[in-house]
Amino acid sequence: MNKLLARHLLPSLPGHCLETTNQNSNPELVEDGHVGVSRAARPIIGVIIGTAVLYFGREVLLPLAVATILAVIFSPIADRLEPWLGRLISTALVVLTAIVVAAGIGYFLTVELASVALQMTDYTDNIARKVSAVERSQPAWLQRVENAIKEVENQVQRSQPRVRQRKPTMVQTVPASPQVQEVVKSVLPVLSGVIETLLIIVLLFFMLHERRNLRDRFVRLCARGRITVAAEAIDTAGHAVSHYLFLISVINFAFGVSIGIVLAILGLPNPWLWGVIAFLLRYVPYVGAFMAGLLPTLVAFAVFPGWGKSLEVLGAFIVLDQVSAQFLEPVLVGRGIGVSPVALLVSAMYWAWLWGPAGLLLATPLTTCFKVAGDYLPALGFFSILLGADGKLEDYNDYYRMLLELDESGARALAIRYCNEHGLEATFNDLLIPAVMLAGDERAQNHIPEENERFVMDVTRQLIADLGSRFSKARIIPNLRIFGICAPGEVHNIGLLILLELLRLDGAAARYSGDNQSRDEIREYTRRYSPDVLCISCVSDQSLPVTIELTRELKLDLPNLAIFAGGTAAMAGSNELLKAGCMQVCATKEKARRDILRFAQRRFRLRAVPPPSPATERQPAAAGAEAAPRQNRNI
Repeated sequence: MNKLLARHLLPSLPGHCLETTNQNSNPELVEDGHVGVSRAARPIIGVIIGTAVLYFGREVLLPLAVATILAVIFSPIADRLEPWLGRLISTALVVLTAIVVAAGIGYFLTVELASVALQMTDYTDNIARKVSAVERSQPAWLQRVENAIKEVENQVQRSQPRVRQRKPTMVQTVPASPQVQEVVKSVLPVLSGVIETLLIIVLLFFMLHERRNLRDRFVRLCARGRITVAAEAIDTAGHAVSHYLFLISVINFAFGVSIGIVLAILGLPNPWLWGVIAFLLRYVPYVGAFMAGLLPTLVAFAVFPGWGKSLEVLGAFIVLDQVSAQFLEPVLVGRGIGVSPVALLVSAMYWAWLWGPAGLLLATPLTTCFKVAGDYLPALGFFSILLGADGKLEDYNDYYRMLLELDESGARALAIRYCNEHGLEATFNDLLIPAVMLAGDERAQNHIPEENERFVMDVTRQLIADLGSRFSKARIIPNLRIFGICAPGEVHNIGLLILLELLRLDGAAARYSGDNQSRDEIREYTRRYSPDVLCISCVSDQSLPVTIELTRELKLDLPNLAIFAGGTAAMAGSNELLKAGCMQVCATKEKARRDILRFAQRRFRLRAVPPPSPATERQPAAAGAEAAPRQNRNI
């Protein structure tokens, strides 16, 4: 338990690296010391199993996925209506509106497509003329190739042995009455579609109505599975997905309306039908607009005598799609949720293979949900890596990889670049500390030897001092001397070093005592340095008793010394440390920094007020003594 606390409270004051162990206690290790199931293989195995479940369970999972996506999209609308209408009425209103819109679109598409099919029979002569024109304009070399292929086919047919054919017997067919099986076969698809639609509607209603209850249940389920996730994270993820999908829907709607207007200007029949199809198919990433433009292009080929209108129709789809992608999406959506274009294409093929046309339309929403889930759920973090569009490669993973390759100069250069771009504190929190945590986890699971972990820690400690020396010191807390120590036997000092560098950045004179100091050496050094503030790092439980005793001795040596303690063990023994003389026991280095700044400002204000001089103290008394006789004389 202490090791887990040390890992999860790494940013706390004291700086500490992760505790490691040399025992092969990892259950994934087999007897010969090799890893039984690699962590890198788990996501692959999970994806394979998940694909099999999605494929064989599509009859149930497809309606569930559709209802979930619709619930995510409509949740913000239901949240806005709920204060005025109540949960039940607002949910019913949203679901009813969705049903009406979907039914209207389906009816409109069915009627208009049937009308287009009937209209195409009036243009058969135009189609025949264009086909014959294409055949006449065929190149001579292509005609020779076709003739050669036909000649080969004729020779193959002549070489085959002839079979005496029997005289066919005349069979008179009597029309039979429709069989029950044929009726059932014709009714089953319609009945299945109706049941699936009703299931989606019911699921959507209950998901919207019980959205907060479902969120709480999911949080409890994750907690039992030891997955760190908060309700706020789920709310944030749901808001990000719904906001993104809503903006994409607005852009697709604008694209469909623009297509309808342009095709109406070009004179193409049924322009609003093609606008609706364009709106729906643009949910298919990157190729949806081109797919939506194929059918109206063929209609223009059949209706208009020349080729110009067909090219204009197809060009309208391509140009408007590029305008939407290059201008509208960057302005409205911005960076979005950071899904890679390649990931969207692969996802479209994947979901189309799994669930057919419905999966193709759901590809973008589902990919968005998985990407955001990977951002907020550690267990699904591989989705964030696979689907993410972030091209930035220089992060703590690259810093850690360079140190494992013993590339100290490359790791230093990366840290300096990161510090120049993001600042000192962001470099500590986002680059160095996660790398130290990763090294501790890898060592705890015997994935790296102890020498690699020690090298990561040593280079990181040196980098903390080197990066801090590159910045000019502000005078926020002037004339404040801070001394940082680790309790005897304590080796976790990364957070303490970071805290001291941040305090130096604030203008304090901060100093670290060094490693492996005994209690007497710490007392002697503290008396000689005579600091205003002392920061003690105590992470290991074994160091807590000596830390308490050392605090008591230091307060006896320097009664005015302000002692701040931190670390997992210090938090566990906070009451004893406060009784021993600690001013504050801090859970994080950020809190320790804030408390020390407040202490320094309070101390500076007290020193800025000059103490009263003895003459000033005697003057009111003398004035009072002089006034008394006057008063007596008046009496």
